[in-house]
Amino acid sequence: MKKRLKPFVAVGIITLIVVCLSLGLSACNFDGLESRNLNNIADQFAYAMLGNDAYSWNVFAVDAEKSFGHKVDSDSKWYSYSSPTRQDMSDTYSAFSFFYKYLLQINKSKLSGNDIATYNMMKYVLDSYLNYYGSSYALEFTLMGGSYISSQGGYVADFTSCVENYSLRTKNDLDVLLSITRSTDEAFRSYLNFAADRVAADMPLYDYTLNEMQAYLAEILEQGESYYLYKFLNDKIDAAEFLTEQQKMSYKASYKSALNNEFFAGVRALHSGLDLYKGNVTQTDRSYLAAYGAAGRAYYKWCFENKTGLFNVNLEKVFDDLLDELDVYSDKMIELEEHIDSLETSDKAVFNEFTAYMNGEKALLDLTDPVEMLEYLKDASKAIVPDLKNEPDIDFKYMDETVAKRVSTMAYYLLSPIDEVNATEHITLNPYYTDNSPDSPLLLTIAHEGYPGHLYAHVNSKEMGSSLIVAIERVSTFSEGWSLYTELAVLDLISENTQNKALKLYCEYLRYDTISGYITMVLYDLNFNYFGYDVEDGENSGTDIDSLRSRIEYFMEIPSTYVSYGYGIYFMNNLHEQAKATLGDKYNEVEFNKLLLSEGSGPTLTRAQELTNNYIYSKA
Repeated sequence: MKKRLKPFVAVGIITLIVVCLSLGLSACNFDGLESRNLNNIADQFAYAMLGNDAYSWNVFAVDAEKSFGHKVDSDSKWYSYSSPTRQDMSDTYSAFSFFYKYLLQINKSKLSGNDIATYNMMKYVLDSYLNYYGSSYALEFTLMGGSYISSQGGYVADFTSCVENYSLRTKNDLDVLLSITRSTDEAFRSYLNFAADRVAADMPLYDYTLNEMQAYLAEILEQGESYYLYKFLNDKIDAAEFLTEQQKMSYKASYKSALNNEFFAGVRALHSGLDLYKGNVTQTDRSYLAAYGAAGRAYYKWCFENKTGLFNVNLEKVFDDLLDELDVYSDKMIELEEHIDSLETSDKAVFNEFTAYMNGEKALLDLTDPVEMLEYLKDASKAIVPDLKNEPDIDFKYMDETVAKRVSTMAYYLLSPIDEVNATEHITLNPYYTDNSPDSPLLLTIAHEGYPGHLYAHVNSKEMGSSLIVAIERVSTFSEGWSLYTELAVLDLISENTQNKALKLYCEYLRYDTISGYITMVLYDLNFNYFGYDVEDGENSGTDIDSLRSRIEYFMEIPSTYVSYGYGIYFMNNLHEQAKATLGDKYNEVEFNKLLLSEGSGPTLTRAQELTNNYIYSKA
């Protein structure tokens, strides 16, 4: 699921939570039990972070009121923009400080098991957001990090994802989603205020972003009632067995009216209104963050630390370390490519078969059906991770093409509800990539999103009884690094269990290409968004300016996004290599991965290193 960072936590909600927390802690302190103290404050903090976000509660819980004592407001609204103030930043900082004060009163040495993971996760989140709201640039951060308007559709595209993934379990769910849909006109119009605030702060949106956003909105407008959400919602309502036929007809009419009169009105207003904000920056010569100087660098550094859990990080050293790692894998890749080229004369059959893999003419293990791939991965995963207590049912879905062709997401896994045992899990595939990217094997994508990647990690965390805060928060660099590492582990298994020379070469090639490819993306990201590499630098180095400008435009709206992947695979692969090299025959892949996932699906990288050190020490 896409994780949204709200501009700031509503002061009213925080105030309410603070009152409840004070009362709860008084009772718990009377018992003197550290575990109860911790879990009380952690649950209240999780409720504060989720607030009345109906979509998130719908994803995380089948019955939020029964499971967590939280009743979702049926008059819920879509994400709108309101201009933040310095006072907002100060109030939110004070609220996070309140939680932090009580967390530090917990004696961590008396905790064990899941409580340690809960403590670590809460401290990471608080450290991160205290750094954000305590920064002298906090107000600028809020404008920089806004995703209301982007080349990929911003929160308008996110709304369609919400509709697709919103579960209709009860009549109240239908009412809540209808309320959200009816609020889109007001919400989308408010994004024009975001554009205006950017201009007022001398941080205007570039014409590139505005034009791409308008192009996305125009595609929706051109489709009218042929737009897929009409049929999609009708099908969801028809599938709601708890409704009578008359109720279904009534809801269909209500949703059609909401799409016609609110959703399309908001899309139309936003599309035309964006014209007012063009002309401030007509050509992209550098990224947004590079244009903001010290504030931009500070925001990128916060993003990096938030995504890794590594605080006070030296990004110059990070860049150098990644560059050194890239050199290692580039050398391996060159050596491998030279060997492959030699096969054209020495072993033509192997060369041709390898070329067929590279061109997408031949699939890994000749698997082309997602369901068959998943069955293979479930079996192969036994050599990588422990068996789950209950093997879940898994369903595949596909993105709508309007969204699919604009986003870089090949697939995603939507977290199953925390309070649902043996839930049906869902993996959504991007048909644009599955049909047009033969160089990205679908088997590895399903390993990443499903077994033994994100889906496995989340279900495993649920089976361990992870707390609410551990379930809703995760360090994305661990999470993505883990899932990318599982791709490498699957490739290694395939290579070890085949005598086919071409397949072995292809697995080796994909391993090097995966690591070096993602590291390269982080280096680009750092160059454009942190070090400020721009078109003028490109001209001085002889780089093709049009290509450079296009690359900057790709990275400037997603600063640090590739950190989760590139730094993640670098870090997680090195953890495994460190443990293997140190322990030799004493190393056990399943045992080690069980330990890495023992504190949920996204601990900090610092904690992952500690767990690795503990494993090595226990086996040495």
